[in-house]
Amino acid sequence: MWNQLIHLTFRSKVSLQAQIREMLVAAILDGNIPVGVALPSTRVLAGQLGVARNTVALAYELLVDEGYLLTRSRSGHYVNPEILAGRAGAPRPPRPGRETRAAWGPRLRGAVSSQRNIAKPRDWQRYPYPFLYGQIDPSQLPITGWRECSIQAASAAEIRGWAGDLIDADDALLIEQIQTRLLMRRGVFASPEEILVTVGAQHALFLIATLLFDAQTTVGMENPGYPDARNIFATRASRVVPLPLDDAGLALSPALDACQYVYLTPSHQCPTNVTMPLARREALLAWAQANDRILIEDDYEIELGYEGGAQPALQSLDRSGRVIYVSSLSKTLAPGIRIGFIVGSRELVAELRALRRLMLRHPAANNERSVGLFLAMGYHDTLLRRLRQAQAERSRAAAAALARHLPGVQFTRTAGASSLWLRFERGVDTRALANAAARQGVLIEPGDVFFADAGDAVPANYARLGLASIDVAAIEPGIAALEVAHRQLRAARSEMR
Repeated sequence: MWNQLIHLTFRSKVSLQAQIREMLVAAILDGNIPVGVALPSTRVLAGQLGVARNTVALAYELLVDEGYLLTRSRSGHYVNPEILAGRAGAPRPPRPGRETRAAWGPRLRGAVSSQRNIAKPRDWQRYPYPFLYGQIDPSQLPITGWRECSIQAASAAEIRGWAGDLIDADDALLIEQIQTRLLMRRGVFASPEEILVTVGAQHALFLIATLLFDAQTTVGMENPGYPDARNIFATRASRVVPLPLDDAGLALSPALDACQYVYLTPSHQCPTNVTMPLARREALLAWAQANDRILIEDDYEIELGYEGGAQPALQSLDRSGRVIYVSSLSKTLAPGIRIGFIVGSRELVAELRALRRLMLRHPAANNERSVGLFLAMGYHDTLLRRLRQAQAERSRAAAAALARHLPGVQFTRTAGASSLWLRFERGVDTRALANAAARQGVLIEPGDVFFADAGDAVPANYARLGLASIDVAAIEPGIAALEVAHRQLRAARSEMR
């Protein structure tokens, strides 16, 4: 019985004592150890598991301290019945009957699950050549610094600051660090009342759309553009207008005039990586002021710039309060931490804060404090320098490998961008290419999802090649493997003719 309940992994980084404790807790809570039945003695269980008796003794001692076990003199250890008190019992399996199941389809306001999204395999790390955007290279994770900040955040002095319900507030240290470490780098000056922390940039966009858009709203966005923003806006606004690009990013086209709000990514246009020049930024601001329009600036990647000076954020040039600024730490610290923020006028941020309170009150305060400490202790600046160097090296390696193996593919390197936007020759369907490449161990992102849905008019020969999640040594062989998939696809296409 005990060998079945407790399976130890001697190669695990988790101690044997912790493994025994965890598995005994699971067995107790799952009802696999009956109340009133004595557990084996420390000597017997240690012999069955092949560990030192003291290892089992320490695990038992912890479980007694935590209330899972009781000790009885000269009798041994037993499950504490109070641990299992208050449970309704095991759920009964459903019985077949004549009950009419609830019909959810007619009740749904829209089929959100049918929207076109960027698809990424959950097991992407098992592929040798993951050219995926928005994921991380584990070797670049700032584990030591993050662990130190997390430990400090869990200290008695810090816990008093974040363990309580903040209601609608944010961690004061994090707000200060966003002001001084992040926004000032972009030329943005904001008071604490003009900053709201969000659970990533997508949460920020959802809050903005929920508060400002309705069935009469028309919002414009770049085409191609960020699919998640397009999908969020489509759930709230009556129309999402695709806006054309040119060599300077979002074009000053007549299509702008129909839009009450315009979403754009001027620092690195998503997905082409074009950086909008200063003159175009000023022209867009002048248009917004003259026509009483609002611009939503998504500054998702500028921190990674590695060549020359960065262009000032659109928000830093705004003098009439017409720019809502959105950013996050997903592309630097880690996407799983889910820390983003909005900068806007006090009136707007106050309403966004009230809306956020209705949704989730506030982001996890312990994460906010840990990130605030990570910024304050300089770990983020150190990480940025390391990421800039890594991205520059990877970008050069990818450009050289593409020129060598796929010379017909067009692309442009952009300073600081952690991806390349590829244009294959006409006739290449990058969805089919992505499937063929995956069989070679290569993951790329087909580009059709970035374009507004226009039926057969959506270009199929674009792809995004992410560089953040792949080691530089794997770039050359990865693109060589992509060439093999491309050659196979071209041969199959020729046979069909």
